[in-house]
Amino acid sequence: MPKRGKIKITYQPPREIVILDYFQFSKENLSQMFARIIHSGLPVVAYWAEGVLFIYFPLMPDTNDLMENYLKGRIYWSSVNFALMPKYAPSIKVSGFEVPVVNVSEHPVMRETAKWLREQAERRKKLKTAASR
Repeated sequence: MPKRGKIKITYQPPREIVILDYFQFSKENLSQMFARIIHSGLPVVAYWAEGVLFIYFPLMPDTNDLMENYLKGRIYWSSVNFALMPKYAPSIKVSGFEVPVVNVSEHPVMRETAKWLREQAERRKKLKTAASR
């Protein structure tokens, strides 16, 4: 039993991220999407890892099913928008605004998500190349 005044901390990372929709933008078009979000009044922060700049929209666990999955380690993201960006920059300029870019390379979940997104982009490029032959 922990000593009085001591709190037990348990780290339990998610086992699975379920992405319901994703879309790859060119970096310029991603900037336009950021501009629309900024103009709507919502705060925008982009994430970067593994050569991928991305923004995600989590589903809040506000139903019994989503909460049950959340507690089991399955997190749902309604969508992810991304662009390939080989080198990290602390911000990108969008319609006169600076959008902060957080380097999440050291975060295992975010790093794995970025790798997965990059793999999707590479697969898509291969399919386009094969289709144009």
